[in-house]
Amino acid sequence: MQIRAITLEAPVNDLLYTIERDGVLLTEGNLQSQSETSFLAELSLTVNTSRNTTYSIYVYESDNTSGQRLQGRLQIRGRTVSPPVIEEVNNTEEVSIPDSGNQRIDFFARVVHPDGQELINRVNFFLIDQSGSPLGKFSMFDNGVFNEVEGFIDEAEGDSLYSRAFFINPGNSPDEITVNYYAIGEDGQSSDTLQTQLSIIE
Repeated sequence: MQIRAITLEAPVNDLLYTIERDGVLLTEGNLQSQSETSFLAELSLTVNTSRNTTYSIYVYESDNTSGQRLQGRLQIRGRTVSPPVIEEVNNTEEVSIPDSGNQRIDFFARVVHPDGQELINRVNFFLIDQSGSPLGKFSMFDNGVFNEVEGFIDEAEGDSLYSRAFFINPGNSPDEITVNYYAIGEDGQSSDTLQTQLSIIE
């Protein structure tokens, strides 16, 4: 891509540019002089073509004591792709409330994307208790991180099997819980929601 700046008069200092997305700096550099009032920078920018993205481009003098900047925008309109697909889900079906300590409950979802696994943005599940009240939403991971205390139980990164765990203790009450799994693609499309049941018993 090219960044071109035209000034009314020759600037005293070098012209610099930055490119940001959502307030995060992605790259920066110098514009090269084409004439006294014309400046150009050529660069490569990796973009995600599966979602809509807006980049902010700023041009300013290197000794920018006034804080003034020229601003431009680059908008990327993502192409339409297929949504993620949840192939199967399972979790602990029945768990007894412990007399002491914690009892682990495991959740798993095998999720694929027809256009490439990199287009899966996130995999979640949420819980509804027997009275219909929500109990929270939880993220699932396929990153190979195992930290049982934090509820991370993924054993192999990139195998399409997303996982998560949490714990109950003597303070929990018996309940019949509906577990709802879903996945979101990079373009915002959602998979179907798959349901399972979880019984917490005394």
